[in-house]
Amino acid sequence: MIPVPRQFRLWGAVGAFFAAVFALWMFFFPSLIPSHFAWIVEPRLAQAFIGAGYVFRTFFFLLFVFERDWRKLRWTPWGNLVFTATLLLATIWHAEEVNWRFLVAHLWVILYTLEPVSMFFLIPRGAAAKGEPLTTGGPLGTWLRRLLIFEVAALGLFGLFLVVSPAWLDLRWPWALTQFDARIIAAWFLGWAVWAGSMALAADWDEVRRGIQLNILFGAAVCATLIAFGAQFDFSRMPTIFYAVSAILLTVLMGFLYWRQERARPR
Repeated sequence: MIPVPRQFRLWGAVGAFFAAVFALWMFFFPSLIPSHFAWIVEPRLAQAFIGAGYVFRTFFFLLFVFERDWRKLRWTPWGNLVFTATLLLATIWHAEEVNWRFLVAHLWVILYTLEPVSMFFLIPRGAAAKGEPLTTGGPLGTWLRRLLIFEVAALGLFGLFLVVSPAWLDLRWPWALTQFDARIIAAWFLGWAVWAGSMALAADWDEVRRGIQLNILFGAAVCATLIAFGAQFDFSRMPTIFYAVSAILLTVLMGFLYWRQERARPR
């Protein structure tokens, strides 16, 4: 076992707290967003997506509170760096739209600067960080690996469009996108593209099992927004249908492959 540094428990607990606060804020207190959040997130469906994203982020941080073997977290660093860098880039890019008169805006920038930097300095280093490879879960299934590689390509492509050309993607998105919101939303697409790639390179199932669980959780949270905010989606538009079908299909397929992988576990 490669012990997870104890400092990661505090790192994860602080991150989980703020992620949970942001999720609850997006879901249940939209009227306070214009007056107190870091920027004006709109429309309501953008708030729903970001809220679903922070549900995933809450449990992502909790991994560092409860996991004791770093080998099961090795898939996390590079995706987290891309995720936080994209959020920070979007904030700096649209600095004139940030509500700097509120504490939350400053806290937002501080969190997404210190979080990835501190993470990399907490990662185990040297010979001790290599450890023995995990062999308890068995090899990744071929179709699971293929689905992860597909996520690298598909999510990476949409993430890049959201960053570089949000105006073009706006006509192909299920709700109206502001450029700021588009580039913030891109963080989840680009982050997951890198996380999926890191997991696809893993040799043992137990090394990425928690990551696949979080992949399913994020998909389920996005699917839940289709139900909870269904009245605000325009399902007569093709982009909305594509968005809904893609979210449901990827989540169900990942869940099925997770089940198959667990059944194939060496006994």
